[in-house]
Amino acid sequence: MRTLSTLLLSASISSACGAPVDANSGGDNVRGKAVELKIGETHDDFLSAEQGDHTDWKKFVLAEPGMYVYALHAYWDDPSIDATVSVRDQFGGKVFELKHVRGQAADHWPGMKLREGEFYIELVSGRGSSVYTLELTSEGGGDGGGSDGSLAPPE
Repeated sequence: MRTLSTLLLSASISSACGAPVDANSGGDNVRGKAVELKIGETHDDFLSAEQGDHTDWKKFVLAEPGMYVYALHAYWDDPSIDATVSVRDQFGGKVFELKHVRGQAADHWPGMKLREGEFYIELVSGRGSSVYTLELTSEGGGDGGGSDGSLAPPE
């Protein structure tokens, strides 16, 4: 019962503060409905915490075996947005968390070492709204990752 009460309270608070979280998401607010992002192509979308499009999910698949290096680029029409971009594995575990640098029109996260598999990109707006463009580009083959097999970005 306590969980139900908490959920009802959260729903009424978000309704009182404007559009409920993700009420206007267009369906891509859950991982299961992630829109496919093709490597090397740009993809435009919109995030708005205030207008009920708080979360977007994208997915990409790396079919070839091995370790490869990718760069993720995000271009923001309104650079004052408070946003976080997370790359997640097929189970939803965070591989990278990338914070948008407020005030910058573009964020670039190079050197992401990834092995074959299915990956997801979760974009979350904590405050503000913006049209954005995402692009995932290949930087070539990797060196096999760290000595512990981790996929952590270079320091």
